[in-house]
Amino acid sequence: MKSLADKHGADQLVLVFGLNQLFNLRIMATTFRDGDPSYAGALGGVALGLRSYHIFELKDEIPEDVWEREMAFNELEVEDEQIEQICATMREIRAD
Repeated sequence: MKSLADKHGADQLVLVFGLNQLFNLRIMATTFRDGDPSYAGALGGVALGLRSYHIFELKDEIPEDVWEREMAFNELEVEDEQIEQICATMREIRAD
């Protein structure tokens, strides 16, 4: 992602996550925005400023037949309350 951000500019990129574990999602989204807080990885001290979304937030932007084919089964595995928490977490991260 760093090389893509360097090449195209962070304002031209967006990350879309599909993982459903809130803790990991928060770490990944904030790392791609603010850099690796442990300073151990490739993004240590490198704030890319990338915006992150969860695929559930983009459901209305995806054609229904594509969603049904690619995501409907995954959506069934996650309870509505968890989907709401995921989307709220992503909005919170983007607002910081």
